[in-house]
Amino acid sequence: MLPKKIINSRVQEQKQREFTLGKLERFGVVDVKIEKTPLGIKVVALTPKPGILITRASQLMHDIVKQMSIEYNQEISRIEVEQVKDPILDPAVVADSISFKINKYGPMRYKAIVHQIMEDVLRGGAGGVEVELSGVIKERAARFKFRPHGSVMPKTGQIELFGVRKAKKQLVLKRGTIGIKVTIVVPPEHLGGIKLKDGRGSEGAGDGAPKNERKEDAGTAAS
Repeated sequence: MLPKKIINSRVQEQKQREFTLGKLERFGVVDVKIEKTPLGIKVVALTPKPGILITRASQLMHDIVKQMSIEYNQEISRIEVEQVKDPILDPAVVADSISFKINKYGPMRYKAIVHQIMEDVLRGGAGGVEVELSGVIKERAARFKFRPHGSVMPKTGQIELFGVRKAKKQLVLKRGTIGIKVTIVVPPEHLGGIKLKDGRGSEGAGDGAPKNERKEDAGTAAS
């Protein structure tokens, strides 16, 4: 029974997350976290521009809390607004930006839009970036994957586990739906001492642990 309760709890959390994100997405919210507290469920809305959400959607957030409390039969304590740190390195923000620009300038300009944003991500300090578009982009359904030259994109190992962020978004147009998937490798200094070499290799402890932890382990082994 315990595994079933855990699964049901996760499913409900995902429904609450999707419900809140659907209501607040137009105000710049790129992601939503559901956290359990002694006072009830706390919803955290992540946005690069918290001022817009607070000033324009304050009443809407109160309504969402009331509606969710009734619909899910849970005590929803509040909705908190949290600013996204380093938005250019957040895949959810980048996917939202690609979606906005394709919707504004048209699907036929997808190459220029994606390449410009990938350059901005790399200039922001990312170790690597990859963008995948799928759906009705041209006359018919297609799939395109973009990765700049020299961009690091580990698929396995500790770097992939600790240093790779992913996000997906769907853009619904009259001609069809476009899926957007963004993968970003965090800056090397966030990888726990693992150093990336020119997009073709890596060196270091490779365990994703902070330097002080590795020193303690080394001292223990030496003794």
